[in-house]
Amino acid sequence: ELHRGMLMFIQEAGRSGAEISTDLYRLLHILHKPSSKWGIQGLTEYYPGESSLIEEFIGISPDAEDFINTYISPDEAQQKNMLAILQFCRDENRNLQAEYTQIRTFLSRPQNAVLSALELAQFAESIRDRELSALVRQCYEEVTLQMDNYRKCPHCGWTLTYKHDRWRCNKENICHSLADFEKFDLFNYKDERVFRLLPGIQRYVLLPGISEMKIAEWLKQKGYGVELYPHIDEYDLAISHNDSESKMFLDVKDFKDPRTLANFFNQKSLSYLEKYGQQVYVVIPKYRNDLYSSYGMRASTLLKEDRRKLIKIIMENELEKTLKKVLW
Repeated sequence: ELHRGMLMFIQEAGRSGAEISTDLYRLLHILHKPSSKWGIQGLTEYYPGESSLIEEFIGISPDAEDFINTYISPDEAQQKNMLAILQFCRDENRNLQAEYTQIRTFLSRPQNAVLSALELAQFAESIRDRELSALVRQCYEEVTLQMDNYRKCPHCGWTLTYKHDRWRCNKENICHSLADFEKFDLFNYKDERVFRLLPGIQRYVLLPGISEMKIAEWLKQKGYGVELYPHIDEYDLAISHNDSESKMFLDVKDFKDPRTLANFFNQKSLSYLEKYGQQVYVVIPKYRNDLYSSYGMRASTLLKEDRRKLIKIIMENELEKTLKKVLW
């Protein structure tokens, strides 16, 4: 696959009059550079110009994983287990709404990012369907032998690894911007087998899930009715007010770069986007705007015109104003 990729890269570079990578060593050297330096015309329409494909000490970059998740397949981003759970629960012969909500909620809580074998078994056994229970177990990987090398992430509860002179939480290390990284707790497991969420589940389920849970709790405190993952994850949250039948639906999206978010919608069919009706809003976690100013506005601008008419993007801190406008 790497050799085939190099030949494709050579073809695109040749078309653009860019430097030709004649061997894998040279190709890998180029892929460590920001994509705007590759010399391939039109690339920034699909991939952030300041992002590389490979990062030293990290491997495939976070932006590259977002790209794979958007354009190729969630399977490639270690989400195949979550996708299998979703498909299993949506099967018309099952329609397991309660079970799906139970699983997504569990996987979205920091205290469940790393578990003992007993804790994982207890949750898996609480799920009545044995096949679904097995799929939940597959969202975790055993890390017993590595536990001495890990510290506990103060934001998401996952495993911090010491790389390149600092403690990092997964590839993007977004947690570094969201919590105090001056002091870390050790994991308190002794003679137990230990499991952690797969890196892809941590990135695409746990992290946005933390935002979803926080928004849900905040809305409940404000007196709104909140339903998690309605219609088996057609949306992330359904919000109602004063027992009204009218609802507002929220879809939380957590991409690193606004271009990647826009491209997620741009490459979807219009039939898929029909669900984003008048009462549906795409919500961006506040920390994305803190890290990338005008995130929502930039993402909206990058949407194709026919998508822009359907997709309404708001930032997390705009939520209360929007709710009052829609539901009150």
